[in-house]
Amino acid sequence: MKYEWLIASRYLKSRRKQAFISIISVISVGGVTLGIAAVIIVISTLDGFRHGLREKFLANEAHIIVRSVQNYFRDYQEKIGQIEGIEGVVAASPLIISQLAIQPQGSESIEDTIYVKGIDLQQENRVTGFSDYVRHFDAFNQSRFIDEARIRLAGKETITGGIVLGYHVARKIGVVPGDVLRLISKMVPNPANPGSFMPLMRNFVVVGLYQSGLYIHDNAFGFIDLDTAQNLYQKPDQINLIEVRLVHADMATTVSDQIKQEIRFDPGLSARPITTTWMESRSDFFQAFELEKIVTMIVVALIILVAVFNIASTLIMMVMEKTQDIGILRAMGASKQGIRNIFVLQGGIIGILGAILGTMLGVYICWRLEFQVGRFPRWYGLLILLVPVVLQLFRRILPLPISSTGFLLIWCIAVGLALYFIAQPIYLDDIFGTDLSVVYQLNRLPVKISWTFVVFMNLLSMATCWLAALYPASKASYLNPVEALRHE
Repeated sequence: MKYEWLIASRYLKSRRKQAFISIISVISVGGVTLGIAAVIIVISTLDGFRHGLREKFLANEAHIIVRSVQNYFRDYQEKIGQIEGIEGVVAASPLIISQLAIQPQGSESIEDTIYVKGIDLQQENRVTGFSDYVRHFDAFNQSRFIDEARIRLAGKETITGGIVLGYHVARKIGVVPGDVLRLISKMVPNPANPGSFMPLMRNFVVVGLYQSGLYIHDNAFGFIDLDTAQNLYQKPDQINLIEVRLVHADMATTVSDQIKQEIRFDPGLSARPITTTWMESRSDFFQAFELEKIVTMIVVALIILVAVFNIASTLIMMVMEKTQDIGILRAMGASKQGIRNIFVLQGGIIGILGAILGTMLGVYICWRLEFQVGRFPRWYGLLILLVPVVLQLFRRILPLPISSTGFLLIWCIAVGLALYFIAQPIYLDDIFGTDLSVVYQLNRLPVKISWTFVVFMNLLSMATCWLAALYPASKASYLNPVEALRHE
């Protein structure tokens, strides 16, 4: 196949008579390059978002939540011991949670409602690493903020304990550590007026701010000591949830089934616990990402499809242009298969070049988006691209001692440097001028390259380009040699 490779490569090179076809060949390679690069960048970004959110959820949340049909249950220490005895379980923590209204001291109205969790601090640290996300925090009920608040109030109001407030909740209602916050729970009988009811209100001091980086947590939760919460909710020695941390999060389904088999809350049909894994509780997030990934792949794949049609049209025009050459080759003894190979190889060369260049471009941009190597204005990249343009203009006026190969090298260096400055880590705040971490749970555009997907897309694009070359190659091989020689 030596002559076939030689002829195929020469047909793709620029010649004065076939310059237009050669330009279309370059456009076809560029189309495949951009298509592959776009797919790699977009899918890597979506995978980065998915991976980043998954890691945040797993770092801040329990892998399994266990609850009873009766909502509240006793003997939870025994159940926790049984759960921690299951293989794969790192720790289990008791939790009592309820939705309460909050009212800062000095405010005349309720500011918001939040979920207040009663936690065992030691166990919660083992399950969710709670203390790692709390600022200004000493302890729930032995904090300097509580002592200062009691001195400041001088016995005017009773302080029940300390509360760690979600960072965005605190910002929204305007409180800081040391401020007094009133928690308002369910209605209870009013001892001063029999037959009437009054809200149960307790004063807590903000002893810390919880900032996990997940807006859905930081804008919805407050945390108090477990014993204090049980008294506040009037559920002594009772909880309504058990949080479970596993060695590996992917074991959640298996361990969840085992918990259902081994743990019993009480005799009867409702003895089995209800379990929810992290995959079930966050399924909406990940399903949305998978759907978006599929739709994006379809849209971006159209770019490659356009390039494939360009390849087919380029080869068809080349067959028409090279009809006489084909007739000469056939007259010299070239077989139909040999003629077919010439044009199939051209499609293959375009596909391979496009795949290699697209992969290099896509991976390079992904690398630049992921790693911070100094922050520069992106317009530096556009400025660098002006250098070869200006040199080309001067070349028309003044005889510069630079060859065509030299100009090609200058262009390659300029494009590489331009991409270096343009493709930098993208911070969402910079684009939209606001703190979008409250929406996307991440403050910058994450990237995670799947090399399996990169290889698959390369093989797919090369195979598609090869298929696009089959029809024009087949038409060329069936040309009549005599009629081809007469063609003008």
